[in-house]
Amino acid sequence: MSSVWRVADSTRAATTWSAPWRQGSLDATGRQEYLDGIATGLTLEQLSAPIDADRQSDPLARVEAAASTANELRGLGDALLDRYVQAARADGRSWSEIGSALGVTKQAAHERFVDAPLEWPQNFNEPARAVVARALEEAHGFGHRYLGTEHLLLAVSAEPGLAAAALAELGVSERVVRESIERIIGRGRSGDSAGLGITPRTKRVLEAAVNEAKRIGSQRCADSEHLLLALAAKDGVAGEILAEHGAGEEAIRERLASLLEREAPEIAAKLRTPKRRGVRRRSRR
Repeated sequence: MSSVWRVADSTRAATTWSAPWRQGSLDATGRQEYLDGIATGLTLEQLSAPIDADRQSDPLARVEAAASTANELRGLGDALLDRYVQAARADGRSWSEIGSALGVTKQAAHERFVDAPLEWPQNFNEPARAVVARALEEAHGFGHRYLGTEHLLLAVSAEPGLAAAALAELGVSERVVRESIERIIGRGRSGDSAGLGITPRTKRVLEAAVNEAKRIGSQRCADSEHLLLALAAKDGVAGEILAEHGAGEEAIRERLASLLEREAPEIAAKLRTPKRRGVRRRSRR
């Protein structure tokens, strides 16, 4: 368990929610009053405690641990914003309105959260392309104006193949994913003919799927199982849904390896080999 989650668990009991979603009045410092009701209570001392607890580590190891914790916090913050920006878009809110809520221009909000219209992913084989096509249909079906990681996960769970089989064995069915999207994001108001944008997080997932294909199978084209691995490894709504059902990245890797070990033992072995992880640099987007 990461240091962020250990600290969060110790303070979550003190977190309450009693105010409306948003209220216009500000306190003397210009802070919206409702924010006081959802403050996590995290302090620098609490974040430092797990790092300081390892008395055997040298100063540089603590710097690395602090950088990892800071990156994780930034990732959680990005995921929090992504969730509610996507929900606002699904509700039909304009980029001008979202930019105003964020305190930035319409153009800045759009550039931060949505790229240009979706370009068909390169180096995807036919089953993986079928998953992406199904995801686009699902996004339209939900009335959403973007292609998110949750739509990709829903398509992976619904399209026959190795990835769907692994999800089914982990208890993550198409129905489970669909109900989770309904609960987390809800339905939007966009028509079937509306053009879809792609979130930066989804774009990174598509790129990561190709990298997984090269790492595991030494192949140029990604398959649906590589897409599933990328979804599990990245932050976002899909990763959240998977984690809620005990289907994190390691569990998915092990399940895929079990399904492949007879026919492709060398690929199963690579799936079970941990990826090298370094300290992540903060994204500028």
